[in-house]
Amino acid sequence: MATRVSSTINLNDVQHFYDENVQLDKTKAWSNSELAKVVVKDILEYVHGADKRFLENKECVGSFHSYTKVSEANEFDFSVVFETGTKNEWKHLHKKAFYDLDCKMKKVIRSEKSLQRMTLKYPVYVGLNEGQDCVTEGPFIVPIKMKRHFRTLVCAAVDNINKTRTSSNQKVIVQNLDDSPALRLTIRQLEGDDINIDMAPLLKLQLPFQSENRWQPDFGWPIPGAKWPSSEKVQQMFKIGINLVTTDLLYWKLSFATCERELLKDIDRNKSCRRRSLRIMKRLCELNWCPKEVTNGLTSYHLINILLFECESYPEDNDWRMSLIGKRILSMLERLLTSIYDKNLPQYLDRRRNLFVKKSHQSLDQAGICIKQFINNPGFYLLKKYK
Repeated sequence: MATRVSSTINLNDVQHFYDENVQLDKTKAWSNSELAKVVVKDILEYVHGADKRFLENKECVGSFHSYTKVSEANEFDFSVVFETGTKNEWKHLHKKAFYDLDCKMKKVIRSEKSLQRMTLKYPVYVGLNEGQDCVTEGPFIVPIKMKRHFRTLVCAAVDNINKTRTSSNQKVIVQNLDDSPALRLTIRQLEGDDINIDMAPLLKLQLPFQSENRWQPDFGWPIPGAKWPSSEKVQQMFKIGINLVTTDLLYWKLSFATCERELLKDIDRNKSCRRRSLRIMKRLCELNWCPKEVTNGLTSYHLINILLFECESYPEDNDWRMSLIGKRILSMLERLLTSIYDKNLPQYLDRRRNLFVKKSHQSLDQAGICIKQFINNPGFYLLKKYK
């Protein structure tokens, strides 16, 4: 267990760190954002024209669109909705799927044995979907088929953009597929930094958080009687529902990205310091606790979930006054240290899931040491010159 500490953080030190290391260049952020939106709009118009199942209306997700981005606005995340044409329920994630991956041929094949049932990962039944642009195997929609089909269409769209755009100052590049749910594009500029765009196919199933269906998972959220989020916000989350993104070659995983964006985007409407405290921790993590060269360790998504748990524990805006930002940051870091020591950080909206599974214990422990050093001497790290 983490030991509670009596450190305090000077408000002026926090403001100094925020001004020097966290604030975005608003002009540059707006310019990069507009360029990313134009490129994504052109791509999705082309993709939709080639396959009407991919909708032109995108979901804007990720840190920039939830106003939690730090230092540089050069990465933008979008979910691209794929219309399955069916009304999906939880039972459609629990049907036996008879397909597998031929590793030698690198293709999906039908199998006499059903796909192994996995915790927190699902096959998705959508009915028959045969045709030239088939992304199914039998009645199941298959993630790797979806990603390959999507990448083919995006590559064609990007090729068209690069050929027809009059400006020679930019070039769009499609990165190779990897294990992440998203396809990454890079806008190379002769003048200016590269801009990265992540586009992830999304099955917008809007599955319910609560239902009478026997297949309904118990997410452990919302907590009965909890004062945060408000009952109005909870109902909004219920309306948004739960969607699916690719998690590996054969399985889909639950996506709460749209719900999390809705939780974060107006979290400070009463001028509290919730979002600012998160952004400060994210930047400290980048600079000290888990820099880019450290792999498979602490991430910004871990910090988002720590913030959400802290908001649930301290629901009143009075606990998030700007004068208390240091107290809240230290409280969240103590919470994070406990999770690191236990190697268990539940996902806020699905408490069955441990976000530290498959993370390097060595990387987490090293982050814990760095966080402890910060707690013992926060002023040193807040006033340190990083640039």
